[in-house]
Amino acid sequence: MVMLVSIGYSQSESKFYLGVGLGISSPGGDVGEELKTGVNLNFLNLGYRFSETWGATFNLSSSGHVSKDDDDLAVGIAYFGIGPMYTVSLSEKVSWDIKPQYAFMSGAVEYDGSSIDDGDLDGNGFVFGNSVVFGDGGKGFCFSVDLDYMSGKFTEYTEDNKITNFKLGVGIRYNF
Repeated sequence: MVMLVSIGYSQSESKFYLGVGLGISSPGGDVGEELKTGVNLNFLNLGYRFSETWGATFNLSSSGHVSKDDDDLAVGIAYFGIGPMYTVSLSEKVSWDIKPQYAFMSGAVEYDGSSIDDGDLDGNGFVFGNSVVFGDGGKGFCFSVDLDYMSGKFTEYTEDNKITNFKLGVGIRYNF
């Protein structure tokens, strides 16, 4: 049996945070197997704490990938995810946010800068998000190391529509 213990970490000064992040993204699954590792941008990372350990999170993230076979072919994968957040204190100035989320996904395929399809790809999935946060939990800036795994599928296709995305990055947050 695994027990998680929260000690000595106070979120009493800050209930809401807003952040951004940058990292790398490694795609997989049916859609991602022909794509190279790309850049991931967390355009919006926000959270609200109901208590020292429980909260809610909302994230808007996008990654761009080039084909392994043709550098003129690019795929963009974006999602916005929403879900609960559980915080574990690791020390007075380090905490771990566990953020499982339901993800609403979209994608776009371009060749030589022009869209291949008339419409975007739509789908849904699940994100298992993790952030190790460096800061005292009070108001002001803090930094994070983010490790997220997304799995889902696009609904336009009947075959070869599954996508996974493993992301590693760093972020900056402002606690209000």
